[in-house]
Amino acid sequence: MRKLLFTALALFIDIVAATAQPANLLDIRVGQHHNTTRFVFDLSQAVTYELKAFHDQIHLKIHNTQISPNFNLPPLEGTGVHRVTNEITQEADLQVVFYLESSLEAKAFPLKPYLSRGHRVVLDLHDLKDLKDLSDLNDIGADQQTANVAPGAEKLATLSNADTTSGNTVAVDKPSNIHFGGTWEQEASIGTNGDGIQKFEATVDLRLELELSGMWDLTAITRLRGDTVGELGPSQNTPNNYSSLSKPWYSSDHSVVSLREIYVDGELGNTFWRIGKQQIVWGQADGIKVLDVVNPQSFREFILDDFSDSRIPLWATNVEIPVGEAGSLQLLWIPDTTYHEIAEVGSPYAFTSPRVVPEAPAGVETIVIEAEKPNNPLSDSDAGFRYSNFVSGWDITLNYLYHYQDFQVAYRKITFGESGPQAQLTPEYKRNHLIGATLSNVFADFTLRGEFAYSTDTFQLSSDLRNSGIADSRELASVIGVDWQLPRYDALLSAQWFLSHLLDYSGQQIERDQTEQTVSVLYRHTFLNEVWQLDSLGLYSINHRDSLIQFKLRYLMKSNVEVWLSGDFFSGDSNGVFGQFSNHDRVLIGAEFSF
Repeated sequence: MRKLLFTALALFIDIVAATAQPANLLDIRVGQHHNTTRFVFDLSQAVTYELKAFHDQIHLKIHNTQISPNFNLPPLEGTGVHRVTNEITQEADLQVVFYLESSLEAKAFPLKPYLSRGHRVVLDLHDLKDLKDLSDLNDIGADQQTANVAPGAEKLATLSNADTTSGNTVAVDKPSNIHFGGTWEQEASIGTNGDGIQKFEATVDLRLELELSGMWDLTAITRLRGDTVGELGPSQNTPNNYSSLSKPWYSSDHSVVSLREIYVDGELGNTFWRIGKQQIVWGQADGIKVLDVVNPQSFREFILDDFSDSRIPLWATNVEIPVGEAGSLQLLWIPDTTYHEIAEVGSPYAFTSPRVVPEAPAGVETIVIEAEKPNNPLSDSDAGFRYSNFVSGWDITLNYLYHYQDFQVAYRKITFGESGPQAQLTPEYKRNHLIGATLSNVFADFTLRGEFAYSTDTFQLSSDLRNSGIADSRELASVIGVDWQLPRYDALLSAQWFLSHLLDYSGQQIERDQTEQTVSVLYRHTFLNEVWQLDSLGLYSINHRDSLIQFKLRYLMKSNVEVWLSGDFFSGDSNGVFGQFSNHDRVLIGAEFSF
């Protein structure tokens, strides 16, 4: 069977390894001419892109493009742009956001290779009321002196006649009204402790983008997953954690078909809207979530899967309102009553630790009553807001969420019948107010960041059955992280310190410690012109001395094809959150093809 698995994976890689690698962003250069600022993106190959202009922001999305972790943005002094951010989206696109000091008109166009330059995308920002003749942009060429270029930047890119029309700047190319694409991921995992093959899984995400009008777009993502092994479940056709609108169209231990996301994006006046089934990301911590709790999570593979895959999208209305020059206010209304998907009993990553699973006395029969899940989209909906701003070099957010906690609260009591004592578990979903904040700042090669969350009600397992084995306590959770860029080695080293402190601990006989601490270390290294990337993450519980170590070695093979070898290794006793899986270490091989 194992030989067949490797043969099938090798055949899959050979089939899909025919297309080009994702583009690399090699450099960004900036220059000024009269009242126009030009940003030139130097790329390793031709790309497609989208440009969207809002009141005080410009969004440039370059499809299927990656950026090195040690990339430095050019100086922004005098450009009319006070901040630039970039991120790689879930679809592997490079999203660059320009925050403007005042309203500017944006135009973008591609440039083919010319002289010593390769493929480029040019973004021009200019104020029409002060610019008399747009054709003078074509005077910017090889004769331009560096005195007219922003400090530390190179000359502006040369425009050739073949790259322009009628000697004028070309307006942004409109994307096609319909764009279809997706990914096909094949992954196999093998247990190293005699578990054998844990999964041989294919996941296909089909993505449709439709331009509805000049200001509104529709995005839909359908997921098809098939696993020939089926040990990870779920065995139920419809897991009971999902609302009727969000549940998969079909679900079994071998296959799932679902509408993963579907939403419309658009602008109304000075506000930006996303309405539909979507992911909403608040926190950025590695491995353990502090503020990233808006969407529930699938624990089918514990926390081993990427958050972008394990996060369960929700039906929501998501509105962003610009505030001042650099601030924004995000408003959320979530009528979707979907909660965490827990690994089924008997599967490799089912929870067994007494810190998270209530235990009945020895020899006592346990009866579990199915939880009465909230199902009213109005009275049971969640709501929240996030205010973000850029203050004295710090990116900050203030967060609030009124929500049902995604883990069930398992109330328990002992009853006596004709056959003797019985332990009865009655799970419920409980409300909580979460108040949080994030902050981050860059100091040379270091980034300091933090997340903080105060919860008014968390429900902890207790040995005191007078309160049905549950203690209600306020909680203060936080993570402090330091990221160190190592440009010389194309590497990133990151360390985090997680803390969870219960404020109402005394006298409640709570099973967990009052203060629990976990530390993590992440090392990321790209090499051989970013064709290879190594990620390694270690999580260690200071209280319980158990740990999780993950590594992933990726190889960008050919056109939109990535293959990898990875491993997940646990240590510690069975009472620990990580140690409970110490018999389920695994290695994985996989490949992904984007189309």
